[in-house]
Amino acid sequence: MLTGARGALGVAASTVLLTRAGTGRGMLLATLGAYLFLDGLLALGTALRADRGAAGRSRYVLEGLISLTVGALAFAHPDAIARAVLTLIAARSIIAGVVEIASAISLRRSGGERHWPIGLGGLACLAFGAFVVARPATTAFWLVLFAGLYLLVFGISLIAAAFRLRRAYGRLRAGSPA
Repeated sequence: MLTGARGALGVAASTVLLTRAGTGRGMLLATLGAYLFLDGLLALGTALRADRGAAGRSRYVLEGLISLTVGALAFAHPDAIARAVLTLIAARSIIAGVVEIASAISLRRSGGERHWPIGLGGLACLAFGAFVVARPATTAFWLVLFAGLYLLVFGISLIAAAFRLRRAYGRLRAGSPA
């Protein structure tokens, strides 16, 4: 359920960024800051809802804490710390990408089912993070455009993963004795 909420949040943020691409870097950082903060809360919620020994739980705690921190900084001071925040956003995107890809691999190994939407979302995170690292002086327009595309792909992949996980959970419940 929280995976789907994270995906819907990503799609909503991408809609804002893609429809308002010409408004500048300050808007990008404020929108990404709000997105990252809320996504961090949802990632922490995912970790807290998981069993204590669940694989990947600590990765989601790390992702959530980093997202909360970067999101709060980006939202509170979008213009004053633009370069620093963009570097943090890039680092967060790379870490989130690694977390999502590792989770997809872990889920594949444990459940036998392919979890490519999660891996695809991780690749989108990595690509966005690499873009920001490689082109920090890129104009605000391109940053807004790529951030919007990144969030759109990441959001859709999380929504797809949520439906797959819901289906898998339904199959597990149907197969277990009541």
